[in-house]
Amino acid sequence: MSPSISSKSALKDGVAVIDLTGVIIHTKRKSNIGLEYPSVTEQLMEDFEYYIKNPKVKAIVLQVDSPGGALTSCEEALKYLQKLKAKYPKPIVASFRSLAASGGYYISMIADKIYANESTLTGSIGVISQFFNISELMDKYGVKMYTIKSGRNKDSLSPFRAPREDELAYWQDMTEEFVAQFTNVVEQSRGDKIKGNRDDIFDGRVFSGKKALEIGLIDSIGTLQDAVKDAAKMGGIEDENPYIIKKPETKNNIINLLLSNISENIKPKSNLPFPYEEILNTKYIGVPMFIYIPNYIGEN
Repeated sequence: MSPSISSKSALKDGVAVIDLTGVIIHTKRKSNIGLEYPSVTEQLMEDFEYYIKNPKVKAIVLQVDSPGGALTSCEEALKYLQKLKAKYPKPIVASFRSLAASGGYYISMIADKIYANESTLTGSIGVISQFFNISELMDKYGVKMYTIKSGRNKDSLSPFRAPREDELAYWQDMTEEFVAQFTNVVEQSRGDKIKGNRDDIFDGRVFSGKKALEIGLIDSIGTLQDAVKDAAKMGGIEDENPYIIKKPETKNNIINLLLSNISENIKPKSNLPFPYEEILNTKYIGVPMFIYIPNYIGEN
C-alpha cells in the first residue's frame, strides 16, 4: 500500500518527502507565461529547512531525479543541508528515481540510507567542462577574430583560436581539484560501504541501481514507498502506512500552480527527453559542473 497523506498530518507524527528534480542551479525557473519560481537549489533548501524544523516530521525522504548541475549550487545546497541536519538531527533517506547522477548523487550524501530502483542510473562521480571551438571553421572561411586582453589567459579556451597545451593542462588540474572535493564528500559519507576499485567507481561513469548496490553507492533496491516506510521506522514511527506531512500551500502558490498548468498545456512540446532541454537551457558552457550529460543523438 502507498503511504497515506492525511489532512490531520499537522497533528500527527509523520514523514516528509522532498523532491530534488531537474538541473541543480541557482537560476530561477519561469513558466511559459512568465511566472517566476524559486530555482531547484532554492526550493530544495527552503523545503528542507521547513521540514527538518517541524517537530512533527520524524524523518525525511529525499526523492532524487536529477543529472546534477553547477558545482557551486550543489556545494552550497549540501553544506546548507548538513548544517541544518547537525542542528536538527533526523533520519534522512534518499530515494532515487530514474536518474541520480553527479551533483544529484553528491547532494544525496546528506542521507543516512539510499534506495534506488534496479533501473536507476546513478553515480557519474566527476566533473565536466565543455567548450566550443570554431577556429578551423573560421580559417576555412577567412574569418578573423581580434582580441584585446590584459593577460595571456584572459581569453582562456576561447572558441575563436586553437587551445594551447598549457591551457588544457591548467583546466585539467582545476578539474582534478574539483573532483577531489566530490570524492572526499562521497568517502566521508560512504567510505566503508564502497567495494571495488575506486579508480573505476570515481571515473565519471554511471551505474545501474543493481550495480550501484553491489559496489556500495546505494544501500538497498526499493521504491519510494519502501524508502518512506524505512525512514518512518528510523524515526520511531511503526505505522504500516506512515503519514506524509505536507507543507501548506499559500494562496499565491495555488494561483501560480493553476496558471503554470495552463501555460504548460499551451507550451510547444520539446522533442528532447529529460534532462536534455534543461541542460541545454542552463547556458553553462565553459563552466565546470557536477553533471551527467548523456550522449543523446535524437530519434532513430
